[in-house]
Amino acid sequence: MSEELPKLRNRLEAIPIRRGRELYIALRDLEGLNPETLILSPQAYFLITLMDGSNSVVDIQAAYMRRFGDILYRENLDGLLQKLDTHFFLENDNSRGRMEQLVTEFHNQPTRPAYHAGLSYENNGEDLRVQLKSFFAPENGGPGDPSPIEPRRTIAGLIAPHIDLRSGGPCFAHAYKALREANAVQTCVVLGTGHEPLPHYFALCGKDFETPLGSVVVDKEFIGELSSRCKLDLFADEFAHRREHTIEFQALFLRLLLPEVRIVPILCSFGVEELEQHNDDIQHAVQALQETLYHYPHPVCLLSSVDLAHIGPRYGDHFRPHAGTVREHQEADHRLLEIVSKADAEAFATTLIRERNSRRICGLPPLYTMLKTLGPSLDGELLRYDYAKVDNEGSFVTFASVAFYKSAL
Repeated sequence: MSEELPKLRNRLEAIPIRRGRELYIALRDLEGLNPETLILSPQAYFLITLMDGSNSVVDIQAAYMRRFGDILYRENLDGLLQKLDTHFFLENDNSRGRMEQLVTEFHNQPTRPAYHAGLSYENNGEDLRVQLKSFFAPENGGPGDPSPIEPRRTIAGLIAPHIDLRSGGPCFAHAYKALREANAVQTCVVLGTGHEPLPHYFALCGKDFETPLGSVVVDKEFIGELSSRCKLDLFADEFAHRREHTIEFQALFLRLLLPEVRIVPILCSFGVEELEQHNDDIQHAVQALQETLYHYPHPVCLLSSVDLAHIGPRYGDHFRPHAGTVREHQEADHRLLEIVSKADAEAFATTLIRERNSRRICGLPPLYTMLKTLGPSLDGELLRYDYAKVDNEGSFVTFASVAFYKSAL
C-alpha cells in the first residue's frame, strides 16, 4: 500500500457486536460507497482509530506495540489497509472517484430506484402488498383495515416512523389508516430525516420514487413553486436521496393506500446548534414552504418521517438498558409528544436545545419544519407509541404516529 498517512473517511459507523463471548466491531459506510459491512477485531479497530491522516504507518506500528506488546508486521498492516481501500473506507482518490461515479449515475437516472427493496422489505410487488397489509391486522398490533366513512376530518400533518418495517410496521399502519380515512389530499410533502449532514439543511428530490408496487409520482407544480420561493438551492444535495430510507418507506404505504397522491420529497438535516442560533437559512426555507402551502390550490398534508429516542451501546451509551431505562424514556417521550401534539414548534425546539438532544431524537429537523410550517391551530392526536430492541445489548429505539387535524369551525 502507498498510504503512508492513511485517513479514514468521515461518514463511517462503528457498531459493537458479539459473537458468542467475543466482541467485534462492525464498520459500515453511511454514504453507501460500499454496501458491505466490514467486521473487525478489537485490535484491528484500534488500528483504524489511529488513521486520521496524521499518523504514519510507522507511528501506527509503534502505537500497536505500546498497546498490545506485540510486533505488528508491515505486511499485516498493509493487508488491513488494502481491505479498507477495497471497501472505499479510506479518504483517497479511489473513494473520491467512486463517489463521483455514484453521483453521476444518480443524476442520470430518470427515477429514484427502490434502494432498500429486498433488504428492508419484500422486493416482489404481491409479496410486499401482503407484508404491508399484515401491519394493519389487529392481531399484529395494527389498527384494522382503513375504512373511510363520513364525516371525515381534514388532516394537515402526520408523523410516521422510519424504523425498519419489520420492527415498526403496525405503527406505520396507524398513521396511514388516519390519512386514508381523512378528507382526501392531493399532495404529501414528505419531510424525511436526513441521516447525513446537508450543507443547505434541506434536499429536494425531483424524481418519481420507484416501489415494487409501482411509482409514486412527484408533484412538479408544488416543487416548482417551492423552488421559486426559496433562495437556497434545494436540489444541490439531491444525491442524498439515493439511499436514504426515511422517505422510501413512506412511499410504500402511500402507493398501497393512496396511489393517486403525489409527493414532494424533502430531506431535512440540522441539529440543536443550528436551531439555537436561529439559523436564517432554516427559517427562510420554512417560510418558503409556508408560502407555497398557503398559495397552493389543492389539499396538502405534511408528513414527517421520524423516530424518537435511540438508547444503548449501539448509539454510544456506556450501559446496557434495562426495563427501568425503557420506562424512563417512555415517560420522557410522552412529555415530548404532548408538546408536539400542540404543534408548538418553539416549545419543541426549546426542549431539545435544553437537553442537547441527549436522547438522540432522530427526527428533530422534519418535526421542527412541519410544526413551524403548520403553526399551533391544530388538534394533535397520538395514534400509537411503541419501541423496538435493535441488538443483543438491549439497545432500543422509540417511535410514534401522530395525526394533526384542522380544528373544526
